[in-house]
Amino acid sequence: SGPTSVSAVTLDPNTAYPCLWVSPCHTSVQVGKIQANLPNNPERFTRYNIVLGSEAYSSGRHYWEVEVGCKKAWGLGVARTSVNRKEEISLCPDDGFWTMVCRYKSDGTSEYEACTDADDTLIFPSKPPKRVGVYLDYGRGEVSFYDATDMSHLFTFYNANFKEPVFPYFNPWPIINGQNREPTSQPHAKI
Repeated sequence: SGPTSVSAVTLDPNTAYPCLWVSPCHTSVQVGKIQANLPNNPERFTRYNIVLGSEAYSSGRHYWEVEVGCKKAWGLGVARTSVNRKEEISLCPDDGFWTMVCRYKSDGTSEYEACTDADDTLIFPSKPPKRVGVYLDYGRGEVSFYDATDMSHLFTFYNANFKEPVFPYFNPWPIINGQNREPTSQPHAKI
C-alpha cells in the first residue's frame, strides 16, 4: 500500500554542512555563504551539502513531501544513523544512503537518477517534479519516491538493509553558475 498521511519533517541544523542555512522553523534549507565559527560537532556533515531530519525512524511507515520547486539539482532520501559525515563517500546504499538525485547536465537540463550500488539508474519522469514524496517502509526495507503533485511513482529501493535507524536526507546541491539558489523546503519540510 502506498503513502497515506504526511509526516511533518523538521531539519536538524546540527547536522547541516556549514554553507547550508536552515530556517528558524527548521522546515527549509538554503545554500549560502559558509557560516564561520560553527562547531565541528560529530553529527555535522563537513564534506557534502547535506542536512538530515531531526527525527530518526526505526520502524513503521513514514511519508514526507519536499518542495523542490524549480531547483535544477537536489538529492532526497534516507541515511543510516552511522553514515560517515566527515569523509568522501558514495551517497549509495553501500555507504548507508538510499537517495534519488536531480542534477545538472552540461546542456542546462537536469537528469534524474537513483543512487544504486550498481550503475547509476536513470529515471525519466514525465515532467520535472516540483514536489517530491518520499515513502519509507522500514519493516519491508523499501524507500519509494513519487511526484507528489499526482503521486506518479518515480523509483523504489527494495530489500534495503537498514540495520539501524534512518533519518530523512536532504541535499540542496551547490550553486552552479549562480543557479539553484532556491530553498528546498517542505510544506511539511521545505528543502
